[in-house]
Amino acid sequence: MGTVNRRAELLRSLKFTLFSASAGLIQIGAFALCNDVIRLPAWLGYLIALVLSVLWNFTMNRRYTFRSAASVPRAMALVALFYLVFTPCTT
Repeated sequence: MGTVNRRAELLRSLKFTLFSASAGLIQIGAFALCNDVIRLPAWLGYLIALVLSVLWNFTMNRRYTFRSAASVPRAMALVALFYLVFTPCTT
């Protein structure tokens, strides 16, 4: 692997890590807002926070990390299918 490829992959890894961490912060902030300020039930606050986090992470990584030109609706449908199973298991 050449130096250019190594740098590109390191930058891609850094972007992915930072966007994932920011998604975690969004989820924590959104849950705190829903739970402490709006006073929604915990499960609903969790669901809203999770959806916001997933949308942020998916969109930012797709746009800036991987620069994918593939079908956005298809990719979002696959993400939605994953979270249809994952979310009830964690709620």
